[in-house]
Amino acid sequence: MGGADSRIHIMIMIMLAVLTVAASASTYLVMRREAESILTANLNVELQARARDFRQEIRREVLQSVTVATRPFVALNLKALEGRHGVRLARTRLRKIARSFLPMGFSAVAFVNRNGRAVVRAGSMIAPDVAVGIKAREETLITWQRHPQLQVLTPVDDHGRRLGYVATQEPLSFLDRIVPVVKALGRTADLAVCAPLGATRMRCLPDTLHPRTDIGMVSQWRKHRPLPMHFALAGQTGVISTADYRGHRVVAAYAPVGDTGLGMVLKIRRSELFARTTARLWRVGWLLLALLLAGMLLTRWLILPLLRRRTEAEEATRTANARLGASESRLRALLTHVADGVVVINESGIVEIFNDAAEKIFGYEAREMVGTNVNRLMPEPYRSEHDGYLKRYQKTRQASILGTSRELVGVRRNGESFPLVIKVSEIPVEASSLFIAVIRDITEEKETARRIQELATHDALTGLPNRLLLADRLDQAIVQGRRTQTRVALLFLDLDGFKTINDSLGHAIGDLMLKAVAQRLVASLRATDTVARQGGDEFVVILPGLASIATADKVTQKLLARLAAPYDIEGRMLYVGASVGITIYPDDGEDRDTLMKNCDIAMYRAKDAGGNVRLFFRPDMNREVAARQSLGTDLHQALKRDEFRLHYQPVVDFASETIVGLEALVRWQHPVHGLLAPSHFIGLAEETGLIVPIGNWVLAAACAQWRMWSDAGLNAPPIAVNLSARQFREAELAATVTRTLDEYGVDPSALVLEITESMVIGNFDTAIAALDALRATGVQIALDDFGTGYSSLSYLKRLPINTMKIDQSFVRDIASDANDAAVVTAIVALGHSLHMTITAEGVETKEQHHFLRDHGCDRYQGYLFSRPLPPDETAARLKDV
Repeated sequence: MGGADSRIHIMIMIMLAVLTVAASASTYLVMRREAESILTANLNVELQARARDFRQEIRREVLQSVTVATRPFVALNLKALEGRHGVRLARTRLRKIARSFLPMGFSAVAFVNRNGRAVVRAGSMIAPDVAVGIKAREETLITWQRHPQLQVLTPVDDHGRRLGYVATQEPLSFLDRIVPVVKALGRTADLAVCAPLGATRMRCLPDTLHPRTDIGMVSQWRKHRPLPMHFALAGQTGVISTADYRGHRVVAAYAPVGDTGLGMVLKIRRSELFARTTARLWRVGWLLLALLLAGMLLTRWLILPLLRRRTEAEEATRTANARLGASESRLRALLTHVADGVVVINESGIVEIFNDAAEKIFGYEAREMVGTNVNRLMPEPYRSEHDGYLKRYQKTRQASILGTSRELVGVRRNGESFPLVIKVSEIPVEASSLFIAVIRDITEEKETARRIQELATHDALTGLPNRLLLADRLDQAIVQGRRTQTRVALLFLDLDGFKTINDSLGHAIGDLMLKAVAQRLVASLRATDTVARQGGDEFVVILPGLASIATADKVTQKLLARLAAPYDIEGRMLYVGASVGITIYPDDGEDRDTLMKNCDIAMYRAKDAGGNVRLFFRPDMNREVAARQSLGTDLHQALKRDEFRLHYQPVVDFASETIVGLEALVRWQHPVHGLLAPSHFIGLAEETGLIVPIGNWVLAAACAQWRMWSDAGLNAPPIAVNLSARQFREAELAATVTRTLDEYGVDPSALVLEITESMVIGNFDTAIAALDALRATGVQIALDDFGTGYSSLSYLKRLPINTMKIDQSFVRDIASDANDAAVVTAIVALGHSLHMTITAEGVETKEQHHFLRDHGCDRYQGYLFSRPLPPDETAARLKDV
C-alpha cells in the first residue's frame, strides 16, 4: 500500500502540476485576448472621437474667418485702398470691422491687400515657432508658440477679381481639452497630430502631454518600418502594435483628421495597457501555485484530503472566473461612456453590446436590442445589403467593408431616418468573430453643410438670393429664353428715402425696413421669378418667360405701387419709394454682364430723374455714362491743373445794408465746357472720393484770398466755407483747419464753416465731438439749409453753432404762401431764443426782403443784392464798404 500510495501521490502531484500549468496558461490567453481586443477597440473609438472633434473645431473656426471675409463693406473698403483717395477712411472702417470680430474668439484679425501686405491689424498676430498647413476651404495653418493657434487666410473677391485677404488667428482649444481625456487613459498615453512633408517626412505639433518635447520635422519611417502616423497620413484607420519613433513598444490607434490632410495617433505603451491584466494573472498564478503545494502536502491523506483539495480548486476557479467577469464588466463600462455609438454583433448579426451612445442615437434601450438582429436599425435597401454581407462572410470568411468608414442611413425607434457614418472592425474570439461597429450621427454636420451652402448663396439679412445665386439664376433665365424664344426682364431697384430712415432712426430700423421690402417683393411676384438683394438698399428682380415688354412694365408698376404703401415698423409709419432700371433680353443684351451693366445705368438715370421712377434702358444712356466718366477723368486732373475757381456771394446785414460776410462757392473752369457750376461736378466728386481734397483746396483758397484782401488794405469780412459730409467725418479736420489758418495768417474768427443737418443726424455724439474740436480752433459754425432735414430741438440746442441759415425753399414764397411765412417766422424766433444769428438765403425780391427784415431776420444773401462774384469784382464791392 505504501508503494501504491506513493504512486498515487506522485500521479496526483503530476496531475495537479499539469492542471495548474494548463489553467494558468488558458486563463492568461483568454484574459489577454479579451483585454487586448476590448482595450484596442476602446483606443480606436477614443481616437475617432478626438479626430472628429478636432475636425469640427477647425471647420467652425474656418467658417468664422469666412464670416469676416463676407462682412458687408469689407470688399468695398479693400477696393478703396487701391485708389488714391479715401484710403484713410477705408483703413479706419476696416480697423473697426477687424476689432468688432475680436470678441468672437479671434486673437488677431488682419486685412491684407492683394499684394500680400497687411494694411489693417487688430489684436496680436504672433509669429509661430511651428506651423503646420492643413487642407481646408481656405489657406489654413495650425501654428504653435506656447499654445496652438489656427491661422486662416480667406480671399476677398469682387466679381471674380481678387481684392485681398482676411487673415485670422484663433486659439485652438482642442489640444487643451484633450489633455485630461488622454491622461485618463494612462501615464504613458500620448496623442500626436502631424501633417505630411512629401512622401516620407512629416511635421508634428509639439506634444501636448509632454510640452518639452518638440519632434518637429521627422521621418514617417523608423528602421525601414512605417510609424503609425504614416498610415494616418495615407488616409487609413486602424490599430497597430509596433515601436514608436522613440523606440518604445506601444499599441497605437491611427486615423486621418477628416479631409484636412492631417493625421492623428493615440498610443499607449503595451506594458501599461496590459499592466492590470498581467497583475491579475500573477495573483491567479500565485494562487494556483499555492494550491499545487497544498495538494502535494494533502495527498498524504488519500481520498478525504483529495476531495478537500478538489473543492478548494473549484472554489479558486470560481473566484478567478468572477474576477474575469468583473474585468469584462469594467471593459464594457468603458464602451458605455464612449461618445460614439458602439454596437457589437456576432457572426449571425445578433447584437451583444449596445452602449449608451447607441441608445441615444437610435432611441432603443440596450435590453431591447441585445439578442435581436441588428438589421432592425436599417431601412431598405441597407437591411438586405447587410444580411447579404453576413451570408457571404459565413461562406468565405472575408469581409471587404471592414476597416473603412461609410456613410449610411439609419432608422430610429420612432421610424425617423437619419444619416450616419459607420466603421466596422472584426475581433477574433476563439473560433468565431465579433464585429464592432462605431457609429456617429451626422445629422448636425449635414445641416451645418446645408447652412454653409445657404449662407454662400443667400443674403444673411433678408434670406433672398445674393449676387452669386443671382448670377446663376440670370444665366438660367437667359438659356431658357433663348430655347423658348421668350423675353427676360431684369429690374434694378434702388430704394428712395431709405438712407434718411437708416441715418435718422438707426440701422436696426433700417434692417427691419429692408426685410419688409423683401417680403413685399417676393409676395408680388410669381414662383418662377427671382428677387435678390444686390447690397445695401438695392434689389434685383428677374422675370423670365415674358411674351412682351409690356408685361415687364405692368409688373414694375405693380411693384412700385406695393413698395410705396406705408410700412409699420415697430409702431412707426414709414415710407419709401424706388427708382427702377429695366433691361430686356435679348433687346438690351444677350449675356448676363451686358444686361446687368445696362440695367444699372437705367436705374441711376431713374435716380437722377428724381426717384420713384421706372426707366427702360436706351442706347443713348451709354453715351451719357461715357460723358460722365469722361468728366470724372477730367475731374481727377482739375486740382493738378489749377482749374477750380472761387466766387464769393456777399452776406448783408439787414440793419445797415452793408456786407458783413462772404460765402465762398467753388466753380470749375473746364478747358472744354467752360465755367461749370457745382451741380455739374460735386456729386461726381463725392462718388469718386475727390470731394475731400477739393474741399481742402476751397478752405486753403478762401484763407489765401482773405489774406490778400487784408494785405491790400480792404476790410475783409469773415468768409464762409461749406464742408462736405465726407470732409466733416475726417478725423484730422480740426488739425487741417488749424494748419491752414496758421499757414495764411488768418484770424480764426474770420472763417465760418457751414454744415448741414444731415451731417449730424447719423451719429450725433461723434458729430458733437467733431464740432467741439472745430470750435476749439476759434472758427465760427453755421447750420446751412435749416428746415430741409429732420430738424429736432433735442439736438439743435446741443449743437455749438453761431449762425442758422434759412433755406431758400422757404424764402421763395414767403410773400404769397402763409405756410412758408409761418415756418420762416418760427425759425427766426427759434434761432434768436438759442442766441444764434439768422441768415436767409436766396433773397431775390423786395417783398422777400421786407418780410424778413420786418420779422427780425439778421442777415440775408441772394441776387437782390448780388450774385456770386469772382475775386476782383468782390474786391471792388469791398472797397465801397
